[in-house]
Amino acid sequence: MTLVLVFVPIGALLVLAGLLFERGRVGPTIWFGGRPARSQRMRRSGLLANRLAGRSLLIGGAVVIVAALAAWLAGASIDDEFVALSLVAAIAATCITALVRALRAVRTT
Repeated sequence: MTLVLVFVPIGALLVLAGLLFERGRVGPTIWFGGRPARSQRMRRSGLLANRLAGRSLLIGGAVVIVAALAAWLAGASIDDEFVALSLVAAIAATCITALVRALRAVRTT
């Protein structure tokens, strides 16, 4: 039960952030999408980077939620430490994937 209480809200935050990025609610800034837009080209690449990162966050957050619920339903048949480490690895992989996709988008446009 503790795993669900910890990891489902984290997954929900990833999904929420993914939705905000993917739908363009977060514009490119120093923290999200590169340098502040000095030209239209930089703004477009920042928005593309945010959209691609948002998709990764959205998918990764959904995977974390489903995996946490599946581990909770499996109950005592799975070791809690293994599940927790697996979910932390999934969160880290999600964030790294989102960052890499955003950086590639900025570099190629």
